[in-house]
Amino acid sequence: MSAFLRLPAALLALCAVLTACPGSTPPPSGVRVDVTDFDTKQDFTYVSNNFQAARAPLSVAPRSTAEAKMLEAVNTERARGGVCPTSGGGTVAFPVRAPLIFEGHLHAAATGHAAHIVTSQTSTTLSHIGENGSTPARRMVEAGYTPLPTSGTKAVFLESIALGIDDPTEVIAAWKTSVRHCAALFDGATDGSAARGQRGQTVAWVLDVGGVVVK
Repeated sequence: MSAFLRLPAALLALCAVLTACPGSTPPPSGVRVDVTDFDTKQDFTYVSNNFQAARAPLSVAPRSTAEAKMLEAVNTERARGGVCPTSGGGTVAFPVRAPLIFEGHLHAAATGHAAHIVTSQTSTTLSHIGENGSTPARRMVEAGYTPLPTSGTKAVFLESIALGIDDPTEVIAAWKTSVRHCAALFDGATDGSAARGQRGQTVAWVLDVGGVVVK
Protein backbone atom coordinates (compact mmCIF):
# COMPACT_ATOMS: atom_id res chain seq x y z
CA MET A 1 0.00 0.00 0.00
CA SER A 2 1.48 3.33 -1.00
CA ALA A 3 1.05 6.05 1.59
CA PHE A 4 0.49 9.71 0.78
CA LEU A 5 1.17 12.67 3.08
CA ARG A 6 -0.68 15.91 2.42
CA LEU A 7 1.34 18.80 3.79
CA PRO A 8 1.25 22.54 3.12
CA ALA A 9 2.52 23.07 -0.42
CA ALA A 10 3.55 19.46 -0.77
CA LEU A 11 2.48 15.90 -1.27
CA LEU A 12 4.84 13.07 -0.43
CA ALA A 13 4.72 9.33 -0.75
CA LEU A 14 6.67 6.20 -0.09
CA CYS A 15 6.22 2.65 -1.24
CA ALA A 16 6.69 -0.38 0.96
CA VAL A 17 9.69 -2.67 1.03
CA LEU A 18 9.87 -4.88 -2.02
CA THR A 19 11.59 -8.23 -1.49
CA ALA A 20 13.20 -10.71 -3.84
CA CYS A 21 14.38 -14.25 -3.34
CA PRO A 22 16.46 -16.59 -5.52
CA GLY A 23 14.38 -18.61 -7.96
CA SER A 24 14.39 -22.38 -7.90
CA THR A 25 15.61 -22.88 -11.48
CA PRO A 26 18.51 -20.58 -12.38
CA PRO A 27 19.19 -20.16 -16.10
CA PRO A 28 22.68 -20.95 -17.46
CA SER A 29 23.62 -17.27 -17.78
CA GLY A 30 22.87 -16.30 -14.20
CA VAL A 31 20.62 -16.76 -11.20
CA ARG A 32 16.90 -16.14 -11.51
CA VAL A 33 15.50 -13.89 -8.79
CA ASP A 34 11.75 -13.73 -8.21
CA VAL A 35 10.43 -10.37 -7.05
CA THR A 36 7.16 -9.53 -5.32
CA ASP A 37 6.05 -5.91 -5.29
CA PHE A 38 3.75 -5.85 -2.28
CA ASP A 39 2.25 -2.46 -3.10
CA THR A 40 1.10 -3.32 -6.61
CA LYS A 41 0.82 -7.11 -6.10
CA GLN A 42 2.85 -7.57 -9.28
CA ASP A 43 5.38 -10.39 -9.57
CA PHE A 44 8.28 -10.54 -11.98
CA THR A 45 11.65 -12.22 -12.41
CA TYR A 46 15.10 -10.87 -13.16
CA VAL A 47 18.44 -12.56 -13.77
CA SER A 48 21.41 -11.61 -11.62
CA ASN A 49 24.64 -12.30 -13.47
CA ASN A 50 27.83 -11.17 -11.70
CA PHE A 51 26.17 -7.94 -10.58
CA GLN A 52 28.55 -5.18 -9.55
CA ALA A 53 27.27 -2.02 -7.88
CA ALA A 54 28.10 1.18 -9.79
CA ARG A 55 29.76 3.66 -7.46
CA ALA A 56 29.81 6.45 -10.04
CA PRO A 57 26.93 7.94 -12.05
CA LEU A 58 26.05 6.23 -15.31
CA SER A 59 26.41 8.33 -18.45
CA VAL A 60 22.62 8.40 -18.88
CA ALA A 61 22.07 9.96 -15.45
CA PRO A 62 24.63 12.53 -14.28
CA ARG A 63 24.54 13.54 -10.62
CA SER A 64 24.11 17.12 -9.44
CA THR A 65 25.48 18.81 -6.33
CA ALA A 66 21.93 19.16 -4.98
CA GLU A 67 21.38 15.42 -5.34
CA ALA A 68 24.61 14.63 -3.52
CA LYS A 69 23.56 16.95 -0.69
CA MET A 70 20.19 15.22 -0.37
CA LEU A 71 21.88 11.85 0.07
CA GLU A 72 24.19 13.41 2.66
CA ALA A 73 21.14 14.70 4.54
CA VAL A 74 19.57 11.23 4.49
CA ASN A 75 22.80 9.74 5.82
CA THR A 76 23.00 12.32 8.60
CA GLU A 77 19.56 11.17 9.72
CA ARG A 78 20.53 7.50 9.51
CA ALA A 79 23.61 8.17 11.63
CA ARG A 80 21.38 9.33 14.48
CA GLY A 81 19.02 6.40 14.50
CA GLY A 82 15.46 7.39 15.19
CA VAL A 83 12.07 6.82 16.73
CA CYS A 84 9.29 6.24 14.23
CA PRO A 85 5.52 6.16 14.58
CA THR A 86 3.66 2.86 14.26
CA SER A 87 0.30 2.11 12.70
CA GLY A 88 -1.09 1.37 16.16
CA GLY A 89 -0.36 4.84 17.43
CA GLY A 90 2.82 3.95 19.30
CA THR A 91 6.48 4.33 18.42
CA VAL A 92 9.38 2.06 17.50
CA ALA A 93 13.08 2.80 17.89
CA PHE A 94 15.47 2.17 15.01
CA PRO A 95 19.22 1.82 15.55
CA VAL A 96 21.96 3.87 13.98
CA ARG A 97 22.35 2.76 10.37
CA ALA A 98 25.33 2.72 8.06
CA PRO A 99 25.29 5.44 5.41
CA LEU A 100 23.73 4.80 2.04
CA ILE A 101 26.45 4.40 -0.58
CA PHE A 102 25.76 6.04 -3.92
CA GLU A 103 24.74 3.52 -6.58
CA GLY A 104 24.55 4.55 -10.22
CA HIS A 105 21.86 2.14 -11.42
CA LEU A 106 19.56 3.29 -8.62
CA HIS A 107 20.33 6.89 -9.53
CA ALA A 108 19.33 6.25 -13.13
CA ALA A 109 16.02 4.75 -12.00
CA ALA A 110 15.36 7.61 -9.59
CA THR A 111 16.27 10.20 -12.22
CA GLY A 112 13.83 8.74 -14.70
CA HIS A 113 10.93 8.74 -12.27
CA ALA A 114 11.72 12.25 -11.01
CA ALA A 115 11.48 13.48 -14.59
CA HIS A 116 8.20 11.62 -15.05
CA ILE A 117 6.73 13.16 -11.89
CA VAL A 118 7.42 16.77 -12.89
CA THR A 119 6.19 16.28 -16.45
CA SER A 120 3.23 13.94 -15.98
CA GLN A 121 2.03 14.05 -12.36
CA THR A 122 0.52 16.61 -10.00
CA SER A 123 -0.11 16.89 -6.27
CA THR A 124 -3.34 14.97 -6.76
CA THR A 125 -1.90 12.25 -9.01
CA LEU A 126 1.53 11.75 -7.41
CA SER A 127 2.32 8.06 -7.64
CA HIS A 128 5.05 5.44 -7.64
CA ILE A 129 3.55 4.08 -10.85
CA GLY A 130 5.61 5.60 -13.60
CA GLU A 131 5.90 5.75 -17.34
CA ASN A 132 4.19 2.85 -19.11
CA GLY A 133 2.91 1.54 -15.77
CA SER A 134 6.37 0.86 -14.34
CA THR A 135 6.79 0.09 -10.63
CA PRO A 136 9.73 1.08 -8.42
CA ALA A 137 11.31 -2.38 -8.37
CA ARG A 138 10.96 -2.78 -12.12
CA ARG A 139 12.56 0.61 -12.74
CA MET A 140 15.52 -0.26 -10.54
CA VAL A 141 15.99 -3.67 -12.13
CA GLU A 142 15.56 -2.34 -15.67
CA ALA A 143 18.19 0.30 -14.90
CA GLY A 144 20.60 -2.56 -14.17
CA TYR A 145 20.30 -2.94 -10.40
CA THR A 146 20.14 -6.74 -10.05
CA PRO A 147 21.53 -7.78 -6.65
CA LEU A 148 21.75 -11.47 -5.82
CA PRO A 149 20.30 -12.56 -2.47
CA THR A 150 21.91 -15.64 -0.95
CA SER A 151 20.58 -18.14 1.58
CA GLY A 152 19.00 -16.36 4.52
CA THR A 153 18.92 -12.98 2.81
CA LYS A 154 16.56 -10.99 0.62
CA ALA A 155 16.94 -8.21 -1.92
CA VAL A 156 15.22 -5.00 -0.90
CA PHE A 157 13.90 -2.21 -3.14
CA LEU A 158 12.45 0.98 -1.64
CA GLU A 159 11.38 4.28 -3.12
CA SER A 160 10.44 7.59 -1.53
CA ILE A 161 8.93 10.41 -3.59
CA ALA A 162 8.17 14.02 -2.81
CA LEU A 163 6.57 16.84 -4.75
CA GLY A 164 6.44 20.50 -3.79
CA ILE A 165 9.31 20.61 -1.29
CA ASP A 166 12.89 21.29 -2.36
CA ASP A 167 14.83 21.58 0.90
CA PRO A 168 16.26 18.18 1.99
CA THR A 169 15.72 18.87 5.68
CA GLU A 170 12.04 19.63 5.14
CA VAL A 171 11.52 16.57 2.95
CA ILE A 172 13.13 14.26 5.51
CA ALA A 173 11.20 15.86 8.38
CA ALA A 174 7.95 15.15 6.54
CA TRP A 175 8.91 11.54 5.85
CA LYS A 176 9.65 11.02 9.54
CA THR A 177 6.01 11.71 10.43
CA SER A 178 4.88 8.68 8.41
CA VAL A 179 5.02 5.08 9.60
CA ARG A 180 6.45 3.74 6.36
CA HIS A 181 8.47 6.79 5.37
CA CYS A 182 10.30 6.76 8.69
CA ALA A 183 10.89 3.00 8.70
CA ALA A 184 12.33 3.17 5.18
CA LEU A 185 14.65 5.98 6.19
CA PHE A 186 16.23 3.67 8.76
CA ASP A 187 16.18 0.46 6.69
CA GLY A 188 19.27 -1.74 6.77
CA ALA A 189 19.87 -1.63 2.99
CA THR A 190 22.97 0.38 2.10
CA ASP A 191 22.81 1.24 -1.64
CA GLY A 192 20.97 4.39 -2.58
CA SER A 193 20.62 7.60 -4.51
CA ALA A 194 18.48 10.71 -4.53
CA ALA A 195 17.40 12.32 -7.79
CA ARG A 196 15.85 15.76 -8.28
CA GLY A 197 13.47 16.66 -11.06
CA GLN A 198 12.40 20.18 -11.95
CA ARG A 199 10.05 21.74 -14.47
CA GLY A 200 9.54 25.45 -14.07
CA GLN A 201 8.92 26.02 -10.37
CA THR A 202 7.86 22.42 -9.77
CA VAL A 203 10.40 20.25 -7.95
CA ALA A 204 10.25 16.52 -7.25
CA TRP A 205 12.55 14.24 -5.29
CA VAL A 206 12.97 10.48 -5.66
CA LEU A 207 15.05 8.46 -3.21
CA ASP A 208 15.75 4.90 -4.34
CA VAL A 209 17.26 2.45 -1.85
CA GLY A 210 18.29 -1.14 -2.42
CA GLY A 211 20.47 -3.92 -1.16
CA VAL A 212 20.64 -7.44 0.23
CA VAL A 213 19.69 -7.76 3.89
CA VAL A 214 19.16 -10.57 6.37
CA LYS A 215 15.60 -11.92 6.34
